[in-house]
Amino acid sequence: MQLPVMDGFEVLRVIRNNQDLNNIRIITVTSMAMTGDRETILKAGADDYISKPVDTRELPKIIKRVLDL
Repeated sequence: MQLPVMDGFEVLRVIRNNQDLNNIRIITVTSMAMTGDRETILKAGADDYISKPVDTRELPKIIKRVLDL
C-alpha cells in the first residue's frame, strides 16, 4: 500500500474507477497490520489483503480463493 509515486489506495481508486480495468482481481501485500487496516483496504477496493511477512503456505490458497470470486 506504500508506493513511491502514489499510494495503494489511489491505485485501487484508479483501477476500480476505470471500466476497462475494474474487473481485475487485486490482492494487496502490505506491512499495514494495525487493527482496522484490513477492513479499510478491502473497503477501498482490494479483493483480499495479505500482511507481511507473507505466509507462503497460505498465499496459494488466497490466490485461488480470489480467482474463484
